[in-house]
Amino acid sequence: MTKIKILVVEDESIVAKDIQKSLEKLGYEVPATASSAASAYEKLEQILPDLVFLDIKWKGEADGIHIAEHIKEKYNIPVIFLTSYVDQDTLDRAKVTEPYGYIVKPFNDSDLKTTVEMALFKYSRDREVRESQHRLANALAMVEECIVVMDTEGRVSYLNEKAENMLGYSTATAMGMDAFSLFSIEAEGGMLLKKEALMEQMRKNESIENKECHVLIKRDNSSLSVVVSASSIHDEKDQFLGCALIISDKQSAKLKTPDVENQVTLLDNQIIQNSFFVKKGSMLVKVYLDNISWIQAMDNYVIIQTNSDQFVIHSTMKDIEMKLPVAKFLGVHRSYIIPLDKINVLDENTVLIGDKTIPIGKSYKETFMARLNFL
Repeated sequence: MTKIKILVVEDESIVAKDIQKSLEKLGYEVPATASSAASAYEKLEQILPDLVFLDIKWKGEADGIHIAEHIKEKYNIPVIFLTSYVDQDTLDRAKVTEPYGYIVKPFNDSDLKTTVEMALFKYSRDREVRESQHRLANALAMVEECIVVMDTEGRVSYLNEKAENMLGYSTATAMGMDAFSLFSIEAEGGMLLKKEALMEQMRKNESIENKECHVLIKRDNSSLSVVVSASSIHDEKDQFLGCALIISDKQSAKLKTPDVENQVTLLDNQIIQNSFFVKKGSMLVKVYLDNISWIQAMDNYVIIQTNSDQFVIHSTMKDIEMKLPVAKFLGVHRSYIIPLDKINVLDENTVLIGDKTIPIGKSYKETFMARLNFL
């Protein structure tokens, strides 16, 4: 197992060596220490550590906070600040760099180990959330409806291009703003959909399906007659991340009934068993089953990942699973269907397809294991 690499940045060489020895005794690799900002930047390039211990107080112009800002901007490596006494102004500046921990001098080996393990765990979870949000953003950029993605507090975390045009804000400008400060939603009978009620419903994983509403765009006071749906967003470990609000014009919603796209897909499966059609833009593209790497649910959409492309369709995992040959494909998680012949490596809780790690749900494990051949 590869050891965790840690860089210690401390201008007092005796303290730096002491920390280095303590960390190595605990089983971590400390290939270098640095006693200046220039040395720290050089060592970062050379060793690309997994974690940085960084003294918050330095002599000279560039203190630890300046170095932490550089690390966050260029490397996105977790930082733990070493502190003794820190005044409130310095502490406030340090918070902006979002460190993954503080350790107060003097400290013992137990303090070091606990702080490192907690920092690495938190960083790992944060990275999973970021990757999940990135995949969601990539998927939703391709769909035709207006998509407003909110975090757990109802703040905007993503707008697709259609939503940007509707609201008059870019994602970069709107990010972090209260979504309901940009628009309001009035359901039948003049009932306003309140942010608090929506988020409570999403936390309970209760979706909203094709509800006819009026949306008031607050930037220009325009009103739109639309169909609204909403789904909660979870990561692969079922952690609640927020929700996606899907706004369609009524005409588009009517065109989806009956679902022409799914009818074409089903017809193709009946005629040619090794492929099906999916819609991409204005075209129908044939996807061969042998080229599928995995299929992932993303709220009201399904992502089909092939060897060389990605397709996003408005469907459910249940509908997709019914159209796939059971001899080749199997659901291993509520959010994943995989081709069994593409598995490279597996352990008790995950499978690896290419460089993609896919979780195995507890309720799927027995069926999954029964489908595999073992020597």
